[in-house]
Amino acid sequence: MKLLDQVGRFGQRSLNSVRGRLVLLTVSLLVPALLSMAFLLVSADRQGRAQRDEQMLATARALSGAVDRQAAVGIAVTETLASDQALQAGDLRGFHARALRATSDRAGWVVVTDISGQQILNTLRPYGAPLPSTVRDPALTRALLAGRSKISDLRIGPVSGQPVVTVVTPLVINGRPHVLSYVVEAASFASVFRELRVPDRWVATLLDNKQKVLARSAGEGKWTGHVASPDMVKTLSRANEGIIYSRSLDGVPTRVAYTRSAQTGWTLLVAIPRAEFNRTITISVLSATGIFLVLLAMGGALALFVSKRINLEVGRLVSDAGAIGRGEPIKTTSEHGLEEIAAVHLALMAASAELKAREDRQAVMINELNHRVKNTLATVQALARQTFGKAESAKVEVFTERLIALSGAHDLLTRTGWREADLGALMQACTRAHGDRVSCEGPSVSLNPHTAVALSMVFHEMATNSAKYGALSAPGGTVGIVWRVDPEGQSLIFNWTEQGGPPVVSPGLLGFGIRLIDSSIRRELKGRPHFDFKPEGLVFTASMPLSGAVRWSNPF
Repeated sequence: MKLLDQVGRFGQRSLNSVRGRLVLLTVSLLVPALLSMAFLLVSADRQGRAQRDEQMLATARALSGAVDRQAAVGIAVTETLASDQALQAGDLRGFHARALRATSDRAGWVVVTDISGQQILNTLRPYGAPLPSTVRDPALTRALLAGRSKISDLRIGPVSGQPVVTVVTPLVINGRPHVLSYVVEAASFASVFRELRVPDRWVATLLDNKQKVLARSAGEGKWTGHVASPDMVKTLSRANEGIIYSRSLDGVPTRVAYTRSAQTGWTLLVAIPRAEFNRTITISVLSATGIFLVLLAMGGALALFVSKRINLEVGRLVSDAGAIGRGEPIKTTSEHGLEEIAAVHLALMAASAELKAREDRQAVMINELNHRVKNTLATVQALARQTFGKAESAKVEVFTERLIALSGAHDLLTRTGWREADLGALMQACTRAHGDRVSCEGPSVSLNPHTAVALSMVFHEMATNSAKYGALSAPGGTVGIVWRVDPEGQSLIFNWTEQGGPPVVSPGLLGFGIRLIDSSIRRELKGRPHFDFKPEGLVFTASMPLSGAVRWSNPF
């Protein structure tokens, strides 16, 4: 815990230094750039993903269109062959030869079946060879009865034994309905993927209306006839086109774009492994982050380098300020590299010289003032003695004692250059004649010169009255002076309590001393005095605003 506190204090000191602030400034300048870069990266990520999705969907549409064109070619071949007049007249042998020539450069073959599904011609077999019977899909049968050409879903050819797709069209031979079919292997549709050059690591898949795989750009026919993944089947039941996250038949997480053909009803899928889909974006984000961290480190290092020079020059200013505080002259230097630091140094030199001159003049003026004040007080005292004469000796003594008290306050202020006086020292000076019969207790309080002079007269009068009429007039009498500072109101509160003196009687007419005390507290110090003439001893309480110590200054 102590180690953590030390680390915390060290971090606070570092942050409050010029070096720490420069580094913080550098970081604060780079933080908006970081936020902007993060925003741009997020935007770029979204835009990149959107562009990749659009590319995938465009590829799926292009592949689906190519499949439709290939299917259209099959339909065109079928309908062309079905219009053969000799075939319609029943020339099966001649049509067999013509059909072979028509499909010699194509991947498919021609089959003719009667309405029951019995093959009567198949160009995969010599004319007249025994042929099998097939069961036609009900949907295909309905299309044929309606007189439309139709392309089938994936099926197994009864003669070839391979997964095939059949394009069928109705025709009439010798007045009886028949069906002409152009049959191609399902694997032939994979040529579309090769021709359009599906990007590496992309997988294109063609599904029939039953979501069975007709062809796939990867796997070499391994997945032909397999039903698409369950989540893909569920998605295709809801929409004809879109982009989703899925999982391939071999269990690889993928991003899939799909579109369904309005012509064949088949669905073309284009899938990218999610790792490949995210790889490009991740590389971009990591590269940008790395560049930013390098820039941040370079900025911090540059800030530390620059701050080292600034710290040295600021350290010289601190030394200059210390020299001013000690009253020492500041040495001239030409090592300051920063104009602002140099300007502050020159200003400190000028201030040091001016302060030294003022200090010298101030010392001369204070010494002269103190000397004149003492001479004035001595003159006033001599004048009083000569004026009042021996008949008024008691009054002269009272007046002289007041002058001495005033002089004591002046002496205290002289020691501090008329800046401040300590309340405890002032109390001791005013009550020193009564020894330990007067106890003083309270915190250290600095008084400005005006307050100190006024309070010295108050305490002198209080001590004088006590010595004449109160506790100090009796051998066992004591006085307790307690003061405190009210932190909320910033006021000084003190109590003067007398004990052991003669019984106290409240005076009918207030004397000069009490009036002086009351006037000094109320008018000069803006306070509130209170006299409580208890029989066992006087209790005097006063409170006044506590003004700060004012340093003596002069305008020259």
